[in-house]
Amino acid sequence: MIRRFFSPPVFENDEDNFKAKFINGFAWIVIALLAFATIPYINKTAVDFTLIVLSSLIAVMLVALYLLRKGMVSASGMLIVILGWIGLGVQAYTADGVRDVVIMAYIALGLLASIVVSRLWSGAVIVASIGAIWVLAFLEVNKYITPRVQGPIEFSRDLSLVFLAITALIIFSTTSLRDAIARANKSEASLRASNQSLQELNQNLESRVASRTTELEVANQRNERRAQQFEAIAQVARATTANQNLETILPNLVSLISKQFGFYHAGLFLIDEKREFAELRATNSEGGKRMLARGHKLGIGQSGIVGFVSATGKPRIALDVGADAAFFNNPDLPDTHSEMALPLQAGDQVIGVLDIQSIASNAFQEEDIEVLATLADQVSIAIQNSRSYEISQALLNEAQKTSSAFLRESWRVLQTQEESIGYQITDDKLTSLSKPITSAQIKKAITGKVTVKESGENATLAIPIRLRDQVIGVMDIRVPDEHEWDPDEIDVAEAVAERLSLALEASLLLKSTKRQAEIERITTDISTKIGATTQFSSILRTAAEELSRVLGGSEVLVQIQSPNSAIDTN
Repeated sequence: MIRRFFSPPVFENDEDNFKAKFINGFAWIVIALLAFATIPYINKTAVDFTLIVLSSLIAVMLVALYLLRKGMVSASGMLIVILGWIGLGVQAYTADGVRDVVIMAYIALGLLASIVVSRLWSGAVIVASIGAIWVLAFLEVNKYITPRVQGPIEFSRDLSLVFLAITALIIFSTTSLRDAIARANKSEASLRASNQSLQELNQNLESRVASRTTELEVANQRNERRAQQFEAIAQVARATTANQNLETILPNLVSLISKQFGFYHAGLFLIDEKREFAELRATNSEGGKRMLARGHKLGIGQSGIVGFVSATGKPRIALDVGADAAFFNNPDLPDTHSEMALPLQAGDQVIGVLDIQSIASNAFQEEDIEVLATLADQVSIAIQNSRSYEISQALLNEAQKTSSAFLRESWRVLQTQEESIGYQITDDKLTSLSKPITSAQIKKAITGKVTVKESGENATLAIPIRLRDQVIGVMDIRVPDEHEWDPDEIDVAEAVAERLSLALEASLLLKSTKRQAEIERITTDISTKIGATTQFSSILRTAAEELSRVLGGSEVLVQIQSPNSAIDTN
């Protein structure tokens, strides 16, 4: 248990383990040395500043050990180097100045920094230490500090402690170096033995290597091709998450398949809405592009391998197209010798066909079929996601148009009911506007839908107030004196205009809802009164009376016209 307490933590990284071993050993040794050094000061009646410094350095080492056990190796080393350097400088300043023996401990800090942090840190510590030495010398020469004079015993004690600290670092360094040399020697011996075994094995296997070279080349080619195929599947899988329309995603998918698999021709067919034809929607070959330009399509269950697959939902492979009865001899693709068609399915329904053609006979291996079947499933998902994206975008656009139209109409109706169109504050006096105030800046802000800024004398800031995509007003700010608009001022004004737009929209929706609710209430009341009687004349009379009452005493005519009678327009 005690050994575990004093042992350094173990990390996965060898370099961290190396640094942790140094920091842990150095910290515990320094703690022991500092604790021993504080003994002469403990029994003194007056508190010596040296005791405070030594205690602080012990605390620094304990914190560094805590950080080390939390996995923060670099932070632990930096803490020891930085705070240790400061503590040594404070001790020298308050004690013997430039002659203080702790100055030699700077060497230990520089060595520690080079081991647990970096050479750059080590150089910085050494340069800073030299600077501190000269600063202490300057202060002493100019009588800013008065060094204490240590006796031989105290000087020997402190010097011994410093030597022990430096010796500990040297021992750690040499031990680690010997361990590294031992590991290197062991590795070298192991390498020599391995080399000898390899030479013997090489002599015995030359004939076998020669016989299997071809097999390895074939396997490497197969593996490279398989890796490309899986990369294609991964890229298609990533395409399934992209919000793209069909016109964008289909050519990308075909180009990706052709590039990764190296096929002569790749085409994507989609079933039309009436499920009568498989229409070519994307392709990579020149012949396929000519077919795409003239709207090439094949009857489901009628023409070629594509027609067969689109009808049955089962893959079809023609390793030799000349021997396949279902093959469609396409003049735009004269070099085709083998073809594979895979169904694209959404659930149990065929939505399209992935058609792949090669100039080589027997071009498709069993592993190709499995990979391409997986690829076809990913393409199906990408197509379904793209269609769902197009539908959702169309619905979203329609909803936005409907909402904008509703808000504009509600704003137009409610605007006519408002007597005041705005307010103006001048010299802390608030006045209501009965008619619009116009200026060049206001007109520019309304037509351009952007903030208009003019600095200088009579500085002006005109910010449009928007209701969705429509400008419904302007917030105009003017400063009579010389003024340069600050970006923060503009940001604040624009933020207020935005909040004002949101508040107006909320108020508009509330008023519109209340207005609609009032209309519904009035309609319901009238309907209830009309439905309260079954007499023909009472129904007509009630309708006329209620409409006249609701419309403020308007003249209302309700009559039933005979189908054959003429209407008197006088």
